[in-house]
Amino acid sequence: MHRIDTKTAQKDKFGAGKNGFTRGNPQTGTPATDLDDDYFDMLQEELCSVVEASGASLEKGRHDQLLTALRALLLSRKNPFGDIKADGTVKTALENLGLGEAAKRNVGTGSGQIPDMSSFASALSSSGYQKLPSGLIIQWGAAVAGIGSTGGTGNVVSFPVAFPRYCAQIITSYDNGSSSIIAGAAGNQTTTQFLLRCGATGGSYNFRWLAVGY
Repeated sequence: MHRIDTKTAQKDKFGAGKNGFTRGNPQTGTPATDLDDDYFDMLQEELCSVVEASGASLEKGRHDQLLTALRALLLSRKNPFGDIKADGTVKTALENLGLGEAAKRNVGTGSGQIPDMSSFASALSSSGYQKLPSGLIIQWGAAVAGIGSTGGTGNVVSFPVAFPRYCAQIITSYDNGSSSIIAGAAGNQTTTQFLLRCGATGGSYNFRWLAVGY
């Protein structure tokens, strides 16, 4: 590409070595800038090259091919940001965008990963659970305990959600602050349920429970 360089070009119009055009001035004998085939060939090929680089063929009846080509070349790249990766400047690009280390992490629960909200699934109610990214699950609820102190007996209490592998711990608490304290126990737990019993020999007694597992 070049600026107009015919003998009648206006020298240094846009700065040193940057010629321009003049309409001329008959009163001072200044001629208008002459155009030559070199200049028009340059303009033609510069513009046509952009259109053809986009994969399009020149069409005489269309007047929007340059704009269409620019959009195709700049906005519809088949490998967005591939040049940044090829140049080895990904780190610099992230710094320029103000992105920290989190931008480089994958979503997940493994080492160096960032958990998304699906890793914190929960059911927040009187009988519910809370899942954590580590795989730990905390569950809670309330139920009536079976009476009697015989081991291996009690009322079946189902967990709100099954533990995938193991129920590690269950804690029970008598749910009545205005009467004598009744001892309660949980046992025979599986990944889906446990037995709840108390030391009373008669009556109905509510207990709250908390279970932890994974």
